[in-house]
Amino acid sequence: MGISLEKYILAVITANRSRIGGSTPIFYAEGENELQQIAFTLEKILDGVVHEITPDTLIIVKHS
Repeated sequence: MGISLEKYILAVITANRSRIGGSTPIFYAEGENELQQIAFTLEKILDGVVHEITPDTLIIVKHS
């Protein structure tokens, strides 16, 4: 019996620089369209799932 990490945040995408910090990779967008485009691209590259935290902040989570 071992411990495994089943869900974890791969990236944060935001249009609000003042509210986000931490050690997870953070991508800053200039508006709604760029926010969605970055999230869509990273979702495919990282094989994760995008979740909306607030209208201007999204996270990509890996569900194992």
